[in-house]
Amino acid sequence: MARPREFDEVRVREALMKVFWEKGYEATSMQDLVDATGLLKGSLYGAFGGKQALYMIALAHYDQTRIQAGIDMLTGEGSAREKITRLFDTVIDAAKAGVFAGGCLLCNASVEMAPVDTAVENSVKSIIRRFQAAVRTAIETAVKPSVDAAALSGFIICAYFGARVLAKAGAPLQMIVDTREQCLKDLN
Repeated sequence: MARPREFDEVRVREALMKVFWEKGYEATSMQDLVDATGLLKGSLYGAFGGKQALYMIALAHYDQTRIQAGIDMLTGEGSAREKITRLFDTVIDAAKAGVFAGGCLLCNASVEMAPVDTAVENSVKSIIRRFQAAVRTAIETAVKPSVDAAALSGFIICAYFGARVLAKAGAPLQMIVDTREQCLKDLN
């Protein structure tokens, strides 16, 4: 009979996510993952698999926590304008507080790993489709009659994730504010 796990799996997933988020896939060593989780290398491999599997777990955890929080914001209470404003304000507030050094793990995965790893590429595409569907649902009834909701939702997704990348790079906050305002101009 297999021995039961003697660690908090959610805490381990959070630790994995934070290391990959901060360092990226290539720069993260197994020792970094061991140090972050407090588990032995053999325990990590035995419980979760190799480095690529650990990265996929970290990306899934990011999706279930950070991305889902954005989707919940988009599907929650308020007008389309309020939802999109709140979405961008999370980026603006994080940039103001100086907590955007790691940027966005989804954006980082899109650039670093999706071009070279099909599993990551598929995961990124799936997450973006879900997020765009939430944006489209949030704005569909609020777009001006001459505006295509599908096209606007794509624009908002590009602007939002672009703002996250720019915040990581230290772009002026006014640039992100202006981007938010462009996203709102076609909403009633």
